[in-house]
Order: sequence, then C-alpha cells, then structure tokens
Amino acid sequence: MNFMPLRETINDPDLATLYAYWVRQCGSRPMPRRADINPKDIVSVIPLVFIADICRPLRFRFRLVGTAICNRWREDLTGRWLDELSFDGELEGVLEQYASVARTGIPRIDKEEFVNQETRYLHYQRLLLPLSDDGQMPNMLIGIQKAIGIDGYLIPMPKRL
Repeated sequence: MNFMPLRETINDPDLATLYAYWVRQCGSRPMPRRADINPKDIVSVIPLVFIADICRPLRFRFRLVGTAICNRWREDLTGRWLDELSFDGELEGVLEQYASVARTGIPRIDKEEFVNQETRYLHYQRLLLPLSDDGQMPNMLIGIQKAIGIDGYLIPMPKRL
C-alpha cells in the first residue's frame, strides 16, 4: 500500500504524528492490529485520539475517546454509537467516511464543520486509520480529531464556504 498521497494532505503536526506512528506499526502489513498500538508511544496526541469498533452490520461504537474530544463535545463519547451523535444534517456524510475506511482499509482525512444540538460550533480535521486483527479486514478504527480555528464556541457561527 502506498501512503504518499495521504501524507501529502496532512498539514497538521498532531495528525502527522498519529499517521507516522500508524505507518510504522503496519510494518509489511496493510494495517496494524489493535495490539500493535501502545498509548505510551503517542502520549502527545492521546487527548485527541479515539478508537472505534467496526460492528456488523456496519456500525461504529466508540471504545475510547480522548479528553480533548469529549471536552469539545461536552460529553464522554466512550461507548456511544457514531450514528447516535448530532452532526447537524452531516451524519450521512460522516457515516460514509467511516464506512469507506471500514470497507477498503484505506486511511482518509476529512474536515467537518457543523453546529451541534447544543448550538456549539464544531470545526475539525479528522484522520481515520484502519486496524485489523487478521491484517486484512478492518475491525477497528483509530482516529484523531483536531480542532480548527474557533471550534467549540458556545454560539453558532456561520459555515464557511
């Protein structure tokens, strides 16, 4: 698998840190196992990191969610299902982003911008990386969410075009 195209699109040092670690943990495999991920190796980004189980039929449940993410969402998302979160009309697109990594095993980076049900403006970059017990079929995702600009303000902000 060639990781160059994604590497060129990562312009944030925290996302780059997790991506480089994931690539190292892959070794000669398309993706690492969950057992290959040691939080002590990525301490600097742990508050921004999450791990989600890929359940069948295709659904995503957060197993671990970093404190920076939970603080921004104003709730502990650990144990929550992705499809139960409020994305202000963006849920279908977000679900497809997660699903594409679950189906293909190909990492992706996305930017999200929306106002949640508490009228909090959230704007962030998210990197999704597959994990696999058998080295072939993704069964978990590790990701990182990093706020952009004025993310987290209490008042709704107009969406940028």
